[in-house]
Formats: sequence, structure tokens, C-alpha cells
Amino acid sequence: KRGQQEVLLNESTATKVKEEDRSAKLEAVFEENEKELNELTETLNERLGALKELFGVMQQVAGDARSRFDNSLTNVQYPNRSSFLDNLAKKLGSSSKLPSIDEIEKLWFELQREMTESGKVVKFSTDVIDIQGSKSQTTVVRVGAFNIVADGKYLNYEPTTGNVSEIPRQPEGRRYTSSTSELFNSTGGKVVFGLDPTLGGVLSSLVARPNLIERIQQGGIVGYLVIALGLFGVGLSIERLIKLVNADRKVTAQLESDVISEDNPLGRVLGVYEKNKTVDTETLELKMAEAVFKETPELNKGLLLIKVISVVAPLMGLLGT
Repeated sequence: KRGQQEVLLNESTATKVKEEDRSAKLEAVFEENEKELNELTETLNERLGALKELFGVMQQVAGDARSRFDNSLTNVQYPNRSSFLDNLAKKLGSSSKLPSIDEIEKLWFELQREMTESGKVVKFSTDVIDIQGSKSQTTVVRVGAFNIVADGKYLNYEPTTGNVSEIPRQPEGRRYTSSTSELFNSTGGKVVFGLDPTLGGVLSSLVARPNLIERIQQGGIVGYLVIALGLFGVGLSIERLIKLVNADRKVTAQLESDVISEDNPLGRVLGVYEKNKTVDTETLELKMAEAVFKETPELNKGLLLIKVISVVAPLMGLLGT
């Protein structure tokens, strides 16, 4: 047993010495390779020179372009640009790979195409999700980078998913939705169109703006009371206007006639004069004043109520707010 142990010990010692020699050789090779790598890296940096700054700028441009393209309406028509820009940015960020001339030219081409397409009105087909949630191939019109519409409808582009969908509610008023139909069916020339230069901000505000029925519902009980009071005031005003115009017409006719008629205030006052023209002046004045006072309430009836309504209705509106 002791002899076997000595043999094993000698073998282990020999193996250790051998591995130590191998480790020393590997360390020497590693140091030599590291030195050579540093020299080659320095040589590469020297040869790159200004190109290194150029590639750094290109990497930033590629990243910015990807973000801009993803949020642009042109991405609906040209959806395959992101993967190219991602790969190019990774390659530019790597110290071991350089972009090819074709890749540099393609980056320029994509930037140029984005700028050109932003000024075009283009009709094409794409998948559109309707308000029921079903997707179908639909012909749409893209207005630069501002709006995308279908026939009679504004559409919404969601950059995170890349989906084009019909907005749940279209802007109130035919002047907006009808302009989309005119644009959709146009074959050339100038077309009146409701353009949103804020890339969706104005359209969202128009969609969120309540219509007349919704505004009335928002007013609640106070709103209903204000409307009822207003309608009552308008009705009373119309009734008073008709009666006063009719009375004015009859009074004007009485002024032009020598025959006293009892169907108008002036005629009735003149009738009192005719019946009492034989009495003394003081009594006649009293009779005439009494006749005028009798006619005044009928002519002024409802005017005070109209004035009260014109003051109360706005105050109730303030109360409601």
C-alpha cells in the first residue's frame, strides 16, 4: 500500500508541474494576444479617425429615426423600417463591425422618403379595426403625417401596436366627416379637409366635446329648469310681440280713420271722449285718464315677468356651475 501511495503521489506531483508549465505558457500567450489586440485596436482607431465620429452620429440618427418612424403615420404604409434601423444602430455601436455603403445609403433613403411622404396625400389599403373590434382590409387616405381617414371617418394610429382603428366617436358636425368623404373620393385638385396639424390633439378635443343633448344632460335639474324657464320666456315674448304688433297696426289704422273703432286702445280712449265731450274739462280729463289707465295693464302685461326671467335664468345657470 505504501508503494502505491508513493506512486500516486509522484504522478500527482508530475501532473501538477505539467499543468503549472501549461498555465504559464497560456498566461504568456494571453498577455501576448492582449498586447496584440491593444495594438490592433489602437491601429483601428487611428485609421478610423473622423469616421468614428461619423458612425457615432449615424448611430444617434438611426436611433432617432426609428423613434420618429414608429410614431409617424407613414409607418402604416412602410412598416418594415424598424428592424433595419435597429440592426444598423447595433452594428454602429459595435467596435467589430462597420456599416456597408448600401446600409448608409439606405439610411439616407429612409430619411429622404419620410420627408417626402410627409408632404403627400396617398390612398392605399391596410388593415383597419372597426368599433366592433373586427379587422378588415380597408382603403384609406393618409394626409402627410397629420391624419389618416377612410370614407366619412377619421382613423387613429396606435404606435405601440401598429394598428389602425376607427375612433369610437367621430367629431360632431358634418363639416368634418363630410370633408373626409370629399378627400377620399377626390381624384385631384383642391379639396376642403379638416386637417389636424397637432397630430391628433385637436381631433381628440373635438371628439371629447359634448354635443347639445350631452350638454343638456350635464346640466342636470338646474339645466332643465333653465331651459324650461327660457322656453317659457321665449313663448311669452312671442305672444306679447304678436299682440303689441297687432295693437300697433290697429292704432295706426285708427289714426288714419275718422271712424272710431272699439277694437284698439286708441279707439276706446277716443270713444270715452265722444261719450263725455259735453261735460266740463276737469271731468273729461279724469274720464280720459281713467280710460288710459284701463288700457295700460293690457299693453304692459307680461313685460315685467319677461324682465325677471331674463335676470333669473343666468343666475340659475351660475348656480348650476
